[in-house]
Amino acid sequence: MTVNKIRVSIGSASVLGLYESERFKDIPTTCYLMTYKEGHCVANCGFCPQARESESSIELLSRVNWPIFSLQEVLTKLKYLPPSKRFKRICIQTLNYPRNFHDLIEIVSQIKKNSEIPISIAIPPMSQEKLSQLKLIGVERVGIALDAATSEIFEKVKGKEVKNPYRWETHLENLKEALKIFGESLVTTHLIVGLGETPKEILELISDLHELKIKVSLFAFMPIKGTKLADLRQPDLLNFRKIQLGRYLLINKLKSLRDFTFSSNGDIVKFNLNEKELWNLVNDSNAFLTSGCSGCNRPYYTSKPSGPIYNYPRKLSNNEKEEIFESLINLVKNS
Repeated sequence: MTVNKIRVSIGSASVLGLYESERFKDIPTTCYLMTYKEGHCVANCGFCPQARESESSIELLSRVNWPIFSLQEVLTKLKYLPPSKRFKRICIQTLNYPRNFHDLIEIVSQIKKNSEIPISIAIPPMSQEKLSQLKLIGVERVGIALDAATSEIFEKVKGKEVKNPYRWETHLENLKEALKIFGESLVTTHLIVGLGETPKEILELISDLHELKIKVSLFAFMPIKGTKLADLRQPDLLNFRKIQLGRYLLINKLKSLRDFTFSSNGDIVKFNLNEKELWNLVNDSNAFLTSGCSGCNRPYYTSKPSGPIYNYPRKLSNNEKEEIFESLINLVKNS
Protein backbone atom coordinates (compact mmCIF):
# COMPACT_ATOMS: atom_id res chain seq x y z
CA MET A 1 0.00 0.00 0.00
CA THR A 2 1.18 3.52 -0.75
CA VAL A 3 -1.35 5.02 1.70
CA ASN A 4 -0.08 4.29 5.17
CA LYS A 5 -1.96 6.75 7.38
CA ILE A 6 -5.56 7.80 7.82
CA ARG A 7 -7.45 10.02 10.24
CA VAL A 8 -10.37 8.58 12.20
CA SER A 9 -12.95 10.61 14.12
CA ILE A 10 -12.48 10.13 17.84
CA GLY A 11 -15.90 8.50 18.27
CA SER A 12 -15.32 6.04 15.42
CA ALA A 13 -11.84 5.26 16.77
CA SER A 14 -13.39 4.41 20.13
CA VAL A 15 -15.86 1.96 18.56
CA LEU A 16 -13.02 0.37 16.57
CA GLY A 17 -10.98 -0.09 19.75
CA LEU A 18 -8.24 2.25 18.53
CA TYR A 19 -8.79 4.79 21.27
CA GLU A 20 -9.59 4.25 24.93
CA SER A 21 -11.73 6.81 26.70
CA GLU A 22 -14.75 7.15 28.90
CA ARG A 23 -17.81 5.83 27.13
CA PHE A 24 -19.20 8.33 24.63
CA LYS A 25 -22.69 9.63 25.36
CA ASP A 26 -23.91 8.65 21.88
CA ILE A 27 -21.79 6.40 19.68
CA PRO A 28 -21.49 6.95 15.92
CA THR A 29 -23.43 4.58 13.67
CA THR A 30 -21.14 5.48 10.77
CA CYS A 31 -17.36 5.01 10.74
CA TYR A 32 -15.95 8.45 9.86
CA LEU A 33 -12.53 8.42 8.19
CA MET A 34 -10.49 11.26 6.65
CA THR A 35 -7.69 11.17 4.11
CA TYR A 36 -4.32 12.04 5.60
CA LYS A 37 -1.86 14.63 4.36
CA GLU A 38 0.88 16.55 6.11
CA GLY A 39 -0.28 20.06 6.90
CA HIS A 40 -3.51 21.75 5.92
CA CYS A 41 -5.88 21.30 2.99
CA VAL A 42 -5.18 23.12 -0.29
CA ALA A 43 -8.64 24.72 -0.05
CA ASN A 44 -9.30 27.68 2.24
CA CYS A 45 -12.93 27.52 3.41
CA GLY A 46 -13.54 30.18 6.07
CA PHE A 47 -15.25 27.87 8.57
CA CYS A 48 -12.90 24.88 8.35
CA PRO A 49 -10.02 24.04 10.72
CA GLN A 50 -8.36 22.13 7.86
CA ALA A 51 -8.26 25.26 5.64
CA ARG A 52 -4.97 26.38 4.09
CA GLU A 53 -4.72 29.56 6.19
CA SER A 54 -6.40 28.18 9.31
CA GLU A 55 -4.53 28.47 12.60
CA SER A 56 -6.66 25.72 14.15
CA SER A 57 -5.35 22.35 15.23
CA ILE A 58 -4.72 20.05 12.29
CA GLU A 59 -6.46 17.37 14.38
CA LEU A 60 -9.87 19.03 13.96
CA LEU A 61 -12.72 18.88 11.47
CA SER A 62 -15.52 21.03 12.84
CA ARG A 63 -15.36 20.47 16.63
CA VAL A 64 -14.36 16.79 16.38
CA ASN A 65 -10.84 15.42 16.91
CA TRP A 66 -9.46 13.16 14.16
CA PRO A 67 -6.28 11.41 15.37
CA ILE A 68 -3.95 9.61 12.93
CA PHE A 69 -3.79 5.81 12.71
CA SER A 70 -2.21 3.22 10.49
CA LEU A 71 -4.53 2.40 7.58
CA GLN A 72 -3.69 -1.28 7.96
CA GLU A 73 -4.67 -1.21 11.63
CA VAL A 74 -8.00 0.47 10.78
CA LEU A 75 -8.68 -2.12 8.06
CA THR A 76 -7.97 -4.96 10.47
CA LYS A 77 -10.26 -3.48 13.13
CA LEU A 78 -13.04 -3.03 10.55
CA LYS A 79 -12.65 -6.61 9.33
CA TYR A 80 -12.93 -8.14 12.78
CA LEU A 81 -15.53 -5.87 14.37
CA PRO A 82 -18.05 -7.98 16.29
CA PRO A 83 -21.62 -7.81 14.93
CA SER A 84 -22.76 -5.86 17.99
CA LYS A 85 -20.41 -3.00 17.02
CA ARG A 86 -20.89 -3.17 13.25
CA PHE A 87 -21.19 0.24 11.60
CA LYS A 88 -24.13 0.92 9.27
CA ARG A 89 -21.91 2.93 6.93
CA ILE A 90 -18.35 4.10 6.29
CA CYS A 91 -17.89 7.75 5.28
CA ILE A 92 -14.57 9.06 3.98
CA GLN A 93 -13.92 12.81 4.24
CA THR A 94 -11.57 13.83 1.43
CA LEU A 95 -9.28 16.82 1.80
CA ASN A 96 -8.25 18.80 -1.27
CA TYR A 97 -4.63 18.09 -2.28
CA PRO A 98 -2.92 16.81 -5.46
CA ARG A 99 -2.99 13.10 -4.54
CA ASN A 100 -6.46 13.02 -3.00
CA PHE A 101 -8.08 10.97 -5.79
CA HIS A 102 -5.25 8.44 -5.82
CA ASP A 103 -5.44 8.08 -2.04
CA LEU A 104 -9.23 7.80 -2.08
CA ILE A 105 -9.13 5.04 -4.71
CA GLU A 106 -6.66 3.05 -2.64
CA ILE A 107 -8.52 3.54 0.65
CA VAL A 108 -11.87 2.52 -0.85
CA SER A 109 -10.33 -0.50 -2.62
CA GLN A 110 -8.68 -1.70 0.58
CA ILE A 111 -11.88 -1.25 2.60
CA LYS A 112 -13.86 -3.25 0.04
CA LYS A 113 -11.42 -6.15 0.50
CA ASN A 114 -12.02 -6.14 4.25
CA SER A 115 -15.65 -5.10 4.72
CA GLU A 116 -19.07 -5.17 3.07
CA ILE A 117 -20.26 -2.02 4.87
CA PRO A 118 -21.67 0.57 2.38
CA ILE A 119 -19.24 3.41 1.62
CA SER A 120 -20.00 7.11 1.22
CA ILE A 121 -17.42 9.71 0.27
CA ALA A 122 -17.40 13.46 0.90
CA ILE A 123 -15.25 15.06 -1.80
CA PRO A 124 -14.37 18.34 -3.49
CA PRO A 125 -15.61 18.56 -7.10
CA MET A 126 -14.07 15.88 -9.34
CA SER A 127 -14.27 15.08 -13.07
CA GLN A 128 -16.86 12.70 -14.51
CA GLU A 129 -14.10 10.22 -15.23
CA LYS A 130 -12.99 10.20 -11.60
CA LEU A 131 -16.55 9.97 -10.32
CA SER A 132 -17.17 7.01 -12.63
CA GLN A 133 -14.06 5.25 -11.38
CA LEU A 134 -15.13 5.76 -7.76
CA LYS A 135 -18.54 4.29 -8.55
CA LEU A 136 -16.88 1.37 -10.34
CA ILE A 137 -14.74 0.37 -7.35
CA GLY A 138 -17.72 0.27 -5.00
CA VAL A 139 -18.53 3.73 -3.63
CA GLU A 140 -22.28 3.76 -2.99
CA ARG A 141 -22.92 7.46 -2.28
CA VAL A 142 -21.08 10.72 -2.92
CA GLY A 143 -21.34 14.07 -1.15
CA ILE A 144 -20.18 17.40 -2.59
CA ALA A 145 -20.78 20.18 -0.08
CA LEU A 146 -22.20 23.52 -1.13
CA ASP A 147 -22.20 24.64 2.52
CA ALA A 148 -23.56 28.09 1.57
CA ALA A 149 -27.22 28.69 0.66
CA THR A 150 -26.57 31.42 -1.93
CA SER A 151 -23.88 32.18 -4.50
CA GLU A 152 -23.03 35.43 -2.70
CA ILE A 153 -22.40 33.68 0.63
CA PHE A 154 -20.50 30.92 -1.17
CA GLU A 155 -18.05 33.48 -2.58
CA LYS A 156 -17.52 34.95 0.89
CA VAL A 157 -16.90 31.72 2.79
CA LYS A 158 -15.46 29.26 0.25
CA GLY A 159 -14.94 31.13 -3.03
CA LYS A 160 -12.96 34.07 -4.39
CA GLU A 161 -13.14 36.21 -1.26
CA VAL A 162 -11.21 33.62 0.79
CA LYS A 163 -8.77 32.91 -2.07
CA ASN A 164 -10.30 29.51 -2.73
CA PRO A 165 -10.47 27.60 -6.03
CA TYR A 166 -14.15 26.74 -5.60
CA ARG A 167 -17.00 28.34 -7.57
CA TRP A 168 -20.75 28.08 -6.95
CA GLU A 169 -21.57 27.16 -10.56
CA THR A 170 -18.87 24.47 -10.65
CA HIS A 171 -20.16 22.86 -7.46
CA LEU A 172 -23.74 22.79 -8.73
CA GLU A 173 -22.67 21.36 -12.08
CA ASN A 174 -20.57 18.70 -10.37
CA LEU A 175 -23.53 17.66 -8.21
CA LYS A 176 -25.58 17.19 -11.39
CA GLU A 177 -22.76 15.20 -13.02
CA ALA A 178 -22.56 12.98 -9.94
CA LEU A 179 -26.30 12.33 -10.23
CA LYS A 180 -25.85 10.93 -13.73
CA ILE A 181 -23.22 8.50 -12.45
CA PHE A 182 -24.48 7.49 -9.00
CA GLY A 183 -28.21 7.91 -9.54
CA GLU A 184 -31.12 9.66 -7.86
CA SER A 185 -30.94 10.10 -4.06
CA LEU A 186 -27.36 8.74 -3.98
CA VAL A 187 -25.83 12.22 -4.18
CA THR A 188 -25.75 14.46 -1.10
CA THR A 189 -24.82 18.04 -0.37
CA HIS A 190 -24.31 19.77 2.98
CA LEU A 191 -25.74 23.18 3.86
CA ILE A 192 -24.58 25.16 6.89
CA VAL A 193 -27.18 27.27 8.68
CA GLY A 194 -25.81 30.49 10.14
CA LEU A 195 -23.55 31.90 7.43
CA GLY A 196 -25.80 34.90 6.74
CA GLU A 197 -28.59 33.31 4.73
CA THR A 198 -32.31 33.77 5.41
CA PRO A 199 -34.57 30.78 6.10
CA LYS A 200 -36.38 31.60 2.83
CA GLU A 201 -33.14 31.39 0.84
CA ILE A 202 -32.04 28.08 2.31
CA LEU A 203 -35.48 26.47 1.97
CA GLU A 204 -35.74 27.61 -1.65
CA LEU A 205 -32.39 25.95 -2.34
CA ILE A 206 -33.45 22.78 -0.51
CA SER A 207 -36.61 22.68 -2.62
CA ASP A 208 -34.62 23.09 -5.85
CA LEU A 209 -32.06 20.44 -4.88
CA HIS A 210 -34.80 18.01 -3.85
CA GLU A 211 -36.44 18.41 -7.25
CA LEU A 212 -33.12 17.31 -8.75
CA LYS A 213 -33.15 14.25 -6.39
CA ILE A 214 -30.12 15.52 -4.45
CA LYS A 215 -30.25 14.79 -0.71
CA VAL A 216 -29.60 17.74 1.61
CA SER A 217 -27.90 17.51 5.01
CA LEU A 218 -28.29 20.42 7.41
CA PHE A 219 -25.64 21.52 9.86
CA ALA A 220 -25.50 24.43 12.27
CA PHE A 221 -22.48 26.69 11.91
CA MET A 222 -19.87 25.98 14.59
CA PRO A 223 -17.22 28.68 15.24
CA ILE A 224 -13.78 27.11 15.60
CA LYS A 225 -10.83 29.01 17.06
CA GLY A 226 -8.21 29.79 14.43
CA THR A 227 -10.56 29.83 11.43
CA LYS A 228 -11.55 32.95 9.46
CA LEU A 229 -15.09 32.74 10.84
CA ALA A 230 -14.09 32.11 14.46
CA ASP A 231 -15.93 35.22 15.66
CA LEU A 232 -19.25 34.37 13.98
CA ARG A 233 -21.89 33.13 16.42
CA GLN A 234 -23.82 29.88 16.14
CA PRO A 235 -27.32 30.27 14.69
CA ASP A 236 -30.34 30.86 16.86
CA LEU A 237 -31.71 27.45 17.90
CA LEU A 238 -35.34 28.31 17.09
CA ASN A 239 -34.32 29.50 13.64
CA PHE A 240 -32.51 26.20 13.07
CA ARG A 241 -35.56 24.21 14.25
CA LYS A 242 -37.78 26.08 11.78
CA ILE A 243 -35.43 25.26 8.92
CA GLN A 244 -35.19 21.61 10.02
CA LEU A 245 -38.99 21.35 10.01
CA GLY A 246 -39.25 23.16 6.68
CA ARG A 247 -36.69 20.83 5.11
CA TYR A 248 -38.53 17.76 6.38
CA LEU A 249 -41.86 18.96 5.03
CA LEU A 250 -40.35 19.75 1.63
CA ILE A 251 -38.33 16.59 1.06
CA ASN A 252 -41.21 14.36 2.15
CA LYS A 253 -43.61 16.33 -0.07
CA LEU A 254 -45.88 17.04 2.88
CA LYS A 255 -45.86 20.75 2.05
CA SER A 256 -44.49 23.08 -0.62
CA LEU A 257 -42.92 26.52 -0.28
CA ARG A 258 -46.41 27.98 -0.82
CA ASP A 259 -47.39 26.53 2.57
CA PHE A 260 -44.79 28.65 4.39
CA THR A 261 -45.36 32.29 5.26
CA PHE A 262 -42.21 34.39 5.20
CA SER A 263 -41.64 37.88 6.56
CA SER A 264 -40.20 40.67 4.42
CA ASN A 265 -36.70 39.78 5.68
CA GLY A 266 -37.08 36.09 4.77
CA ASP A 267 -37.87 34.64 8.20
CA ILE A 268 -40.50 31.91 8.65
CA VAL A 269 -43.52 33.29 10.50
CA LYS A 270 -46.07 30.53 9.85
CA PHE A 271 -46.34 26.90 8.72
CA ASN A 272 -49.55 25.63 7.15
CA LEU A 273 -49.99 23.09 9.95
CA ASN A 274 -52.27 22.74 12.94
CA GLU A 275 -51.15 21.87 16.46
CA LYS A 276 -51.97 18.18 16.11
CA GLU A 277 -50.03 17.91 12.86
CA LEU A 278 -47.06 19.64 14.45
CA TRP A 279 -47.11 17.32 17.44
CA ASN A 280 -47.28 14.25 15.21
CA LEU A 281 -44.25 15.52 13.26
CA VAL A 282 -42.25 16.15 16.43
CA ASN A 283 -43.34 12.87 18.01
CA ASP A 284 -43.04 10.48 15.07
CA SER A 285 -40.61 11.92 12.50
CA ASN A 286 -36.84 12.21 12.24
CA ALA A 287 -37.07 15.90 11.29
CA PHE A 288 -34.75 17.00 14.09
CA LEU A 289 -32.21 14.22 13.82
CA THR A 290 -28.95 14.32 11.84
CA SER A 291 -29.81 14.36 8.15
CA GLY A 292 -27.80 12.80 5.35
CA CYS A 293 -26.94 9.30 4.14
CA SER A 294 -28.79 6.42 5.77
CA GLY A 295 -26.98 5.24 8.87
CA CYS A 296 -25.33 8.61 9.56
CA ASN A 297 -25.83 10.21 12.98
CA ARG A 298 -22.61 12.34 13.35
CA PRO A 299 -22.80 12.75 17.15
CA TYR A 300 -22.05 16.29 18.28
CA TYR A 301 -20.35 17.33 15.05
CA THR A 302 -21.64 20.89 15.45
CA SER A 303 -23.15 20.67 18.94
CA LYS A 304 -21.61 20.29 22.36
CA PRO A 305 -22.98 17.29 24.32
CA SER A 306 -23.99 19.79 27.01
CA GLY A 307 -26.19 21.58 24.45
CA PRO A 308 -27.79 23.22 22.72
CA ILE A 309 -28.15 20.19 20.43
CA TYR A 310 -28.92 21.17 16.85
CA ASN A 311 -28.92 17.75 15.14
CA TYR A 312 -29.90 14.93 17.48
CA PRO A 313 -27.81 11.76 16.95
CA ARG A 314 -30.54 9.55 18.46
CA LYS A 315 -34.27 9.42 19.11
CA LEU A 316 -35.61 12.34 21.13
CA SER A 317 -36.62 11.97 24.75
CA ASN A 318 -40.16 12.98 25.74
CA ASN A 319 -38.82 16.15 27.33
CA GLU A 320 -36.94 17.05 24.14
CA LYS A 321 -40.06 16.47 22.06
CA GLU A 322 -42.12 18.71 24.32
CA GLU A 323 -39.43 21.40 24.24
CA ILE A 324 -39.31 21.45 20.43
CA PHE A 325 -43.10 21.40 20.15
CA GLU A 326 -43.47 24.34 22.53
CA SER A 327 -40.79 26.32 20.68
CA LEU A 328 -42.67 25.93 17.37
CA ILE A 329 -46.28 26.14 18.54
CA ASN A 330 -46.64 29.83 17.71
CA LEU A 331 -45.81 29.11 14.06
CA VAL A 332 -48.85 26.92 13.42
CA LYS A 333 -52.62 27.33 13.33
CA ASN A 334 -54.76 26.50 16.33
CA SER A 335 -56.35 23.05 16.16
